[in-house]
Amino acid sequence: SDEAVSTIEQTHRVAEKIVEKIIVQQQVERQKLPERRKGYTQKAVIGGHKVYLRTGEYSDGSLGEIFIDMHKEGAGFRAMMNNFAIAISVGLQYGVPLEEFVDAFTFTKFEPSGLVQGNDSIKNATSILDYIFRELAVSYLDRTELAHVKPEGASFDTLALDASRESESSNSFDVLKRISSTGYLRNRLPDDAVLWQRAEQSDPVQELSGILAQSTSDVSMTMDARATAKLQGYEGEACTECGNFTLVRNGTCMKCNTCGGTSGCS
Repeated sequence: SDEAVSTIEQTHRVAEKIVEKIIVQQQVERQKLPERRKGYTQKAVIGGHKVYLRTGEYSDGSLGEIFIDMHKEGAGFRAMMNNFAIAISVGLQYGVPLEEFVDAFTFTKFEPSGLVQGNDSIKNATSILDYIFRELAVSYLDRTELAHVKPEGASFDTLALDASRESESSNSFDVLKRISSTGYLRNRLPDDAVLWQRAEQSDPVQELSGILAQSTSDVSMTMDARATAKLQGYEGEACTECGNFTLVRNGTCMKCNTCGGTSGCS
């Protein structure tokens, strides 16, 4: 019996070592952010307390880090919030989905809380963490159900899907997302880009060709009118009596075909 117990314990130890090796081998590598990164800063006042939320993004626009600053709070509370932001950032860089943090920290209740000023979508929060993860959920996950005021405009995902249905390429939206902060735009196409989108849909080469063709046609018509006038004998001078440019040479003088006047001789 003792031998059997010893064998079972040894088996358990071996199994634990195997599991530890598997866990070590499957560890996720930390995906560090680029040295020069995008992001945005959101200032808000919650229950009379100023909160500055800053974000850092990967090149594809996904969230990679956050910073929380409440500079008028006590040193202890500030230190706790700063270290909390570091912990969230490390988790994001190791592959923890933002959705997990949002589900864990929204609706948490502690002071300061209450009305939110300075945010266009979040108008009330039960705590600082509730506000922060509502803001991140709306900006990066398009979780509009957590917003009190839904952001306006169509999202990039919807526009890219529509573009892919109409054509095989949606590079325009990809480029815009790559050069701008996804969170700042709340994953939506800015109003100013609508004109850019319409301009892109037209063919500038074709439009330029049309303009040049129209200009050439106008010039040709002008040249044809001048040639016709010269063939009719018009000299290009105005009649002193009627003012029309229909003077033709009549001997050594000029005669107007419109009113019949002459330039002083017959």
